[in-house]
Amino acid sequence: MKKYILLLLSLLSGILLWLSWPAAGLPFLIFFAFIPLFFLSDGLLQRGGKLAFWQGFIYSYPAFLLWNVATTWWIWNSTPPGSIAAFVLNAAFMAIVFACWHAFRKQNPPTITVPIVFIAFWMSWEYLHLNWDLTWPWLNLGNVFGSCTQYVQWYEWTGAFGGTLWILTANFLLYYLIKALREKSAKRWALLAATAGWIVIPLIISAVMYNHESKKTYKETIETVVVQQNTDPWEEQYEMSNAQHAIRLLQVAFTQLTDQTQLLVCPESAIAHSVCTDNLLQHNFDPFSQTYGGFTLLDSLIYHYPNINVIAGLSTYTYYDHKATPTARDKGGYFLDMFNSSACFNRSGKIELYHKSKLVPGVEKMPFPKIFGFLENLVIDLGGPSGSLGIDTAQHAFTTTIDGGKAKVGAPICYESIFGEEFARFVCDGAQVMTVITNDSWWKNTPGHKQHFLMAKLRAVETRRAIARAANTGTSAFIMPNGDVHQATQYQTRTAIKENIPLNDQLTFYVRHGDYLARIAVGLAAAALLFFIILIIKNKTAISRRTR
Repeated sequence: MKKYILLLLSLLSGILLWLSWPAAGLPFLIFFAFIPLFFLSDGLLQRGGKLAFWQGFIYSYPAFLLWNVATTWWIWNSTPPGSIAAFVLNAAFMAIVFACWHAFRKQNPPTITVPIVFIAFWMSWEYLHLNWDLTWPWLNLGNVFGSCTQYVQWYEWTGAFGGTLWILTANFLLYYLIKALREKSAKRWALLAATAGWIVIPLIISAVMYNHESKKTYKETIETVVVQQNTDPWEEQYEMSNAQHAIRLLQVAFTQLTDQTQLLVCPESAIAHSVCTDNLLQHNFDPFSQTYGGFTLLDSLIYHYPNINVIAGLSTYTYYDHKATPTARDKGGYFLDMFNSSACFNRSGKIELYHKSKLVPGVEKMPFPKIFGFLENLVIDLGGPSGSLGIDTAQHAFTTTIDGGKAKVGAPICYESIFGEEFARFVCDGAQVMTVITNDSWWKNTPGHKQHFLMAKLRAVETRRAIARAANTGTSAFIMPNGDVHQATQYQTRTAIKENIPLNDQLTFYVRHGDYLARIAVGLAAAALLFFIILIIKNKTAISRRTR
């Protein structure tokens, strides 16, 4: 196979991956997107050569680079250096996965192991990308169905990794079907039936589940108001005082608040300037200061609406007399930790805080600090404190007061809503309803904020929790446990929305077991690597015997 054909196959895969991706893509194109790469591998094997790994890397890299740039180009709006790093590195990691699989194929393994090994390698890569310091799982394959959650209601059993398994298996079945049709193989009818069943049966199951969830009624609901304050992060966010931010929040919220409102959800960085956690938790501050005066306004709001619980995003810091955490900064005589936090205020007088645990690499944290710690102060500055932020020890839900009782609410922050297992941990801690507070305005009105919004729909299906999503400039909305969206707001609109959303105590299989499919894949990948080594030794021994 000629080199230009190999390159065209690679680019075709990249185009199909791009065209399948939300927000405007056709998701089911993803079932065909890897097929050109599989034929590319066939072509490379026909060409021969000893450098199978590097051949696989070089020829697959254009596909993955095109996919990354075409779907996540909007990162450039917040961080040009970070966007280039994301494009180049993420594509390289994907190409390494393909190259390892192609090198495995070069050893003439049993046919049945070829798709299993690729799927195990790819799912292991996605799992790694959820859990290491360079985490960037935006393009994990299961996320592609965020725009059509009615087709993946079974995510409550499998999580998004079930989608990855579904997609890759369908690609292999279609690849083998195409080959069988070309060769007029007797297996073509069996492959046709297997492919149709693999794609259609999950759709039927999902349709039944969606119909059931749509008719489901819940005993308890909670009247919730979501504020979309529409504060420009470049021109206003750090120019306005905390008191001015609080005034804007309340002015917008008052258009929807009633005596029955029990939950008011405000975006990430709703109160932008950093406040001391000790002062906040102890109410030890000057009520007339520009930094803390806004919290006096929140106290007044709670006084007039005694049933209300306010969840809002804050920037916070904590002092230590020693280096209590790896991210604590030496300030000469004391240490300081900075956090991106969500807070819950209510009439009990007790303020609860949660600090964002999944931080954005290069923006909120320096990856691998033991290696790159000397670059700590180069962490990209988006107007707030520079240097890596601190994190919480676990995902925990807030306890709110409703109708004389209690309800637990999870409040993950921004980037955390794309991590299924971490999101589910709020539910494991008792969250009966979820919020997502975010500030997507750094990316401007691009596919970025739309893609981020659609991922919250997947989290709703996985956990069967209603989500009140508050975004600074949009999209804010209420997402039901079946993934349906209510009252989605327009981008760059200052508004508030209100709805009674359900409370749910039941735990899905996915919430209880997390990313179990990915962990199985990691085990299979480890076994495949061992088998790969055995094949290399076996083949070298055979060659050695023939040359004697």
